[in-house]
Amino acid sequence: MRHVLRHVLDTSHIFCSERPSTSHNTVRLDGVMAKFVLFLRGVNVGGVKILMKDLAALLSDAGYSQVKTVLASGNAILEAPHDNASVLREQCEALLAQHYSRAIPCLVFTADEVHELAEDFPVQLPDANHEYHRYLSLCSSQEDAHQLHLAAMALDSVQQTALRGRALCWVSPKGQSLDTPVAKLVAAESRKYLITTRNLNTLVKLSTIIRAQ
Repeated sequence: MRHVLRHVLDTSHIFCSERPSTSHNTVRLDGVMAKFVLFLRGVNVGGVKILMKDLAALLSDAGYSQVKTVLASGNAILEAPHDNASVLREQCEALLAQHYSRAIPCLVFTADEVHELAEDFPVQLPDANHEYHRYLSLCSSQEDAHQLHLAAMALDSVQQTALRGRALCWVSPKGQSLDTPVAKLVAAESRKYLITTRNLNTLVKLSTIIRAQ
């Protein structure tokens, strides 16, 4: 198993024994490991089941360090010997595809991005007398997030949204998370863009764990 998984990642020239091409410009010359958070899209819903202990073992066996999965929605903190989030996403998607024999889209955020998203949620709760969920729809690029925000602002709805980095921030009354105009928009736009949504509490938990490591 270790040989097979190592081979998947070797194709990116990050974990190979030969000196990587300087054109990739990903391996950190200072030897410091870069910390990332991996967000899997659509796991443990709709028939795609991944046990978090298996995901942690898979990533660790592939050569990543300090791997810790958080909640069952498909979130993993890890350290990589390079600081290129795009390369890491390609590596992890290849690893998951080979192991599970199906494509499992991923988003990769740096630790700094996660800290920023976890702090000072930019959308106010509409009514203090009601309970709400606070959500962040994570996108693969700032441009995708910008386009998603523009589409949300064009809705004929009083539901407020805000753009922060690569995430669209929005709130939903508890019990209506799939029924609001923004929720339906995000679901529809997910066919066009790589988007996965997390509760603010998940981002706060991830940020707290990273700071404690």
